[in-house]
Amino acid sequence: MAATPATVVAAEPIAPAQASLWSDAWRKLRRNRLALGGAVYLTLVVVVALTALVWTPYPMAEVGVGIPYSAPSLQHWLGLDTIGRDVLSRLMVGAQVSLLVGVGTQLVVLAIGVPIGLAAGYFRGVFDQVTTFVINLFYGVPNLLVALILVFLLGPSLTNIIVAIAATGWMDMARLVRGQTLSLRERDFIEASRAAGARPAKILFGHVLPNALGPIIVQATFGVPAAILFEAFMSFLGLGVPPPMPSWGSMAADGITAIRIAANLVIAPAVALSLTLMAFNFVGDGLRDALDPRQRR
Repeated sequence: MAATPATVVAAEPIAPAQASLWSDAWRKLRRNRLALGGAVYLTLVVVVALTALVWTPYPMAEVGVGIPYSAPSLQHWLGLDTIGRDVLSRLMVGAQVSLLVGVGTQLVVLAIGVPIGLAAGYFRGVFDQVTTFVINLFYGVPNLLVALILVFLLGPSLTNIIVAIAATGWMDMARLVRGQTLSLRERDFIEASRAAGARPAKILFGHVLPNALGPIIVQATFGVPAAILFEAFMSFLGLGVPPPMPSWGSMAADGITAIRIAANLVIAPAVALSLTLMAFNFVGDGLRDALDPRQRR
C-alpha cells in the first residue's frame, strides 16, 4: 500500500532542519570578520581574567611597588597609580569583575525573564496582564534610580551590584520571550503537541524555548556590555565593588584627578572598557545576522 502524503510528511525528521539552521548560522558567523575579531578579543579577555586568578605581575593591592604616578616602563608596562600600585595587575583583576558582572547579570536576567515571558505568552489571561503592567511600571522608573536605591539598601558588593543591574534589565528579556511565545503558540506543531496531550511545561521548554533560542541569545549578548558599562558607571560614582578590589570604572575614577600628569591611569581602563564593549557589540551584531532566518540563502 502506497504511503499517503500525510504519512510521508509525518515521517520526515525535524532535527536535520534545525541542524541546518545552526550550521548555516555558524557559516555566516565565520564570514563576519568584525564578529570573529570580537570573539577573539573576548577570548583573550577571558584568558587574562583566568590568569589573574593565579598570577599577576605584582599583587594587585600592594601599595608602594614603585614611585606613584610613574609612567609606563619595562618593569611596569602600564605605569603606577596614585599610591604606587601596578596598573597592569589591577587591570587584569578588573577584567574578572567586568566579566562576572556582565555574564552574572545576564544569567540572573535569563533565570527571571525567560520563565516569566514563556508563562505570560503561553497562558495569557490575568497572568499576562499583570506581567505587562509590572513591566510597564518598571519602564516608568529610571534604571539608574532603581539600581542606586538597591545598592544603598543592600550595600556595595559584587553580588549586590549584579542583583541591582538584573533588577533593571529583566523586563527586556521577559518582553522579548513573551512576544516570541505569542507568535509560536499558534504554530501548527504547537497545536499538534497540545492535541497529543503534551503538558504545558513540555510544550514550553521542549518546543517553544528551542525555537525562540536565537533571539534570546542575541538579547543576552547585547545585555552583557550594557551591564559592564552600568557597573563601570556606578564604580566611577564610587558605588561599585568595595576597595581594594579594582574595577575598570573605579580605576578611571581614581585616575581622573591626576589626568594631567598621568593620563595613563585613565587611558588604560578606558581603552580596556571600550574595546570590550565594542567586541561584545560586534559579536551580538554577528549573532543577530547569523540567526535571522530571513537572511538564509
